[in-house]
Order: sequence, then C-alpha cells, then structure tokens
Amino acid sequence: MSRDYHFHREHAGCSVTVDVRLGGRRELELLVDGKEVATARVHGHHAQTRSLRTMLPTDPPRGIAVQVELPGAMRGEPVSTLIAGEDRLPMPARDVPHRARLTEASWYS
Repeated sequence: MSRDYHFHREHAGCSVTVDVRLGGRRELELLVDGKEVATARVHGHHAQTRSLRTMLPTDPPRGIAVQVELPGAMRGEPVSTLIAGEDRLPMPARDVPHRARLTEASWYS
C-alpha cells in the first residue's frame, strides 16, 4: 500500500510543491506554479536523501533545490527542505485528499 505526502512553500513569488509517493515505487515530483519541473524514481527502501533542482521563473531566474529525506522501510515520515542559496527553508506538509471508496449505498444511486 502506498502513502502519499505533499509539501508546499511560497518562495520568491512562486509556488513550490513536492509530492512524495512511498510504497512499491518511491517517486518524487517537483512542481513550480503547478507545472511539473523535475521527477525522480527512488530505488530501494532504505533511508536516504534525494535532491531535485530547478530554476524559478523569476526575473532574473533563481536556482533552487528541494531536498527530501526519505525514511527507511516501515518507519518515519519524509521531510522536505527548500534550499535557495544559503537559506534552508522547511517545507510544511499538507494533507493529501484520499479518494473516497464506493460504499454499498452508492451502488444503488
């Protein structure tokens, strides 16, 4: 069973979001202003840190990195940090809406 995590921070007038999927496949997705700019597939289920880099569409463009600390198998939660120059800014986690399952009553409606 996979677990999804969502981290978000506003930086330099841009919306920076990281989606993390843990489970059979471990996948990271970085979005800036709602557009996918970087992805990574992580192999193995041991604790590790991965970074995704991109340029923000500002004038002039600014480079950032997002560092995601992934937990080992069956323990812990991921943590995400936005790195801009010398600044290390924590990215708060947001709730991921779960898809509602069909109930028996909904079969008859």
